[in-house]
Amino acid sequence: MKKKVYWIGLCIVLLSVFFISLYFKFIEKSPLNTDITAINSNYDTSKKIKLALKDYNKDKKAEIISSFDTKENIIAISFEGIRNNEITKEVLSLLNKYNVKSTFFASGVEAAEDSDLINSIEKNGHSIGSLGLSDKKHMEELTKDELITDFTKANKVLESITGNTSLLLKSSSTIYNDTVLASAYASGNKFVVDSKNYLSYQSFKNYEEAQGYVKSLKKGEIVSVKLEGVLDESEYTKKEEKPAIDKEDGIEKKDEEIIKYASILEVVEWLCQAINEDGRTTVLLDNYNYLEKSDERTMFIRNDFISNNSLNSNPSNNNSGNSNLGDDGSEDNSIDLSNINFNKLIKANKNLLAENISRFYTTQEAVAYTFRGISDKESLNLMLAALSITNTKGTFFVSKKEILEYPDRIEKILSYGNEIGNGGVTANSDILNKSAEEIAKEIYEVDKMLKDRGIYTNAYMSGFGYSDSEIREAVSAVRNIEGLGKYELITYSKAPIISKYEGKDSDYILNDYLNPDIYTSLSKGEIVYFRLDSGLVDQKVIYELMIGITFKYVNFGYAKMYDASIGDYKLRSKPLGYSVVTISNLQNNYEGESGYGRYELLINSHSLQRKSMEEALNLVNERYIGNEFVELDGFTEEEKSRLDQEGTIDTNGEDVIFFTFDDWGGDTIVNEILDVLDKHKVKGSFFTISKYIDDNSGISNSNPNLLRTIALKGHDIGSHNYNHEILEEDKNLLIDSLGKSYDSMANVIGDLDSLKPYFRPPTLYVNKDGLLAVFESGFDYSISGNISTHDYEATSPIEIINNFESQLQDGKGNIVVMHMNNQSYYTAMALDIFLTNNENGLYGKKYKIAKLSDYLK
Repeated sequence: MKKKVYWIGLCIVLLSVFFISLYFKFIEKSPLNTDITAINSNYDTSKKIKLALKDYNKDKKAEIISSFDTKENIIAISFEGIRNNEITKEVLSLLNKYNVKSTFFASGVEAAEDSDLINSIEKNGHSIGSLGLSDKKHMEELTKDELITDFTKANKVLESITGNTSLLLKSSSTIYNDTVLASAYASGNKFVVDSKNYLSYQSFKNYEEAQGYVKSLKKGEIVSVKLEGVLDESEYTKKEEKPAIDKEDGIEKKDEEIIKYASILEVVEWLCQAINEDGRTTVLLDNYNYLEKSDERTMFIRNDFISNNSLNSNPSNNNSGNSNLGDDGSEDNSIDLSNINFNKLIKANKNLLAENISRFYTTQEAVAYTFRGISDKESLNLMLAALSITNTKGTFFVSKKEILEYPDRIEKILSYGNEIGNGGVTANSDILNKSAEEIAKEIYEVDKMLKDRGIYTNAYMSGFGYSDSEIREAVSAVRNIEGLGKYELITYSKAPIISKYEGKDSDYILNDYLNPDIYTSLSKGEIVYFRLDSGLVDQKVIYELMIGITFKYVNFGYAKMYDASIGDYKLRSKPLGYSVVTISNLQNNYEGESGYGRYELLINSHSLQRKSMEEALNLVNERYIGNEFVELDGFTEEEKSRLDQEGTIDTNGEDVIFFTFDDWGGDTIVNEILDVLDKHKVKGSFFTISKYIDDNSGISNSNPNLLRTIALKGHDIGSHNYNHEILEEDKNLLIDSLGKSYDSMANVIGDLDSLKPYFRPPTLYVNKDGLLAVFESGFDYSISGNISTHDYEATSPIEIINNFESQLQDGKGNIVVMHMNNQSYYTAMALDIFLTNNENGLYGKKYKIAKLSDYLK
């Protein structure tokens, strides 16, 4: 009996093994057949295929995109294959980290299997292209019927997910002959991509190879990255030995796949880093054809992109309700002004002046573009194209005359997601001769005209952006009219279309007006004004200028990298990732628990309390945290012996590091440091040269919004003096400057818990009178530190890490002096590497990372 049971059990096991192996063998042999069957049943393409076959014409062929002739330092990146969900998500994370935009090509099968991933790719700002139904190779071997069937089915799947009816096509290892191109065109793919540059997980052995590769790319080239598999013979551009990863004996297939996936992520990160370091800007392939600067391409933009209905294909109700704009402006345009006593309105305002908003006080990572002069139709159309290409929105201020004469243009502006602002009646310098009462009437009249057409705004911009006292008084007064209570006077912080640049090209204007040695980027809340009808420059110049500003100063920014071989700095581009939004977007977003936004400057905020000479002498001995290399001029040897010269903080035996950042820099560098601190969930301490955050300092690039951002993130903020004065100046002048440095910061962040009575001596130099001035002016601590990194002249992040790691002291609070100036090119990278290593315990212990106020009173 036992023997019989044994044989029955054995048969069951063998049959189970047989059927399981048969199942997996079937799955392995035909994974796509099942998926294609599902597509055939879920996506009915029979009608589209018949129409495409009918439309097939060998003379109508898809255009091949391989590279483009452009003066801009741009390239396009594409990825092929999204079958591995985890790897694709990791790639998306890397692209977001480095602010690199790309096009992901997916097959219809892949898209049908994971539509959520397709949506995620688009939500992250990337675009989708087609690899055909199942990413077959050598498509030139198929008939036109087979090609059209394949392309049309893939398009149906991707269109149903993305809503995009104009997809780019890419066919792996395929010769684009006439049949392939005509079949693609008939199927709805007007462009096919033929990259000459391919990368895979085997392409780079180290970062230096990635750097060399990116430097060798010409402007306008396309780089395709294969997320799975190796390059075949057709995808190598040069006859050379193909690099491979050495495979140890006994390595399993699964382990080999893990190595591949780890390698492709490393290759992608190296590529992104090298793109940023080389100052390249990446663009989506969908928009790539609009960026070429040849006359032929410009005509394509003007005649095809703009004159057709593409600008009206994305209706938006940005500030438009049920718009009643017609094409001829024949409706009744008279506005009754008799129901308001404007003279009485002005008197009741009691000479109050509206704030002149040339830049918003906001921590929102956005800027605004404003426009006037829609009478120039060609310039308007080019600007609408530029806004579309750069995925940005603008605010167009229109006058009474423009509302009456160009209703169709206003409708076009609105239909593509932009907004309309109140441009008043007088659109030139005559506004300066108007009284507050007359200007108030103009604002009210145009507001009423816009509202009658379903358009709502709280923004008024006078002709040429003037803002004299009469204009400011008028804006203040109209707020007392029902429905106009939130009106604001908008001007600008930047206006590159000025008489100085008459007849100049866009490159000249950009480099002169936004000199990167002064302006490393646009800062949060800035307003850039473009006059479309000035006649000073060609319309194409305004178009190119707007795109250049967006790519170089909004999407990216500049930093300075030290080159030891020449003993000087080189300008390099780094990701910034700001957006361009409408004026109303900036107007209506306020700081709160939900995020960043507008705030108000404080008036006469609480100042430091001055201290007596006796109190200051005691604090010199008790609260000066020094540095062993500082000379301490003016102190006797006995006095020196009582001063701290070690530069550490007592932490009761804990291993602690205080990362501190000196000076001041632009949004590019400071945001990069903040992002790393956020990533690792640690806090730092920032010592600011205060004139750079004070709008009353007289400098053109003051930036209180960036200081506010640091404070909102919970970091400590102290003073590095107002003008970076060394502590050897006249004592009384120093006391005044030290007090001013604190007060100017308190006006910006005094309502938050970040501003501390901490001082960092510029260059760490101190003498007796200077140190007494610090404490007499009211500061509680003067803090130098035990480790100086000299990060501003480092040639790599590893150099910075090796420098300060070797100086760390056990069981103490180490104060590491770093910088946030525009020369601190590698600071954030070094910080990121060190913090990652520290979290992984690579230093034999895990240092606690703290801000100074965690341990100081």
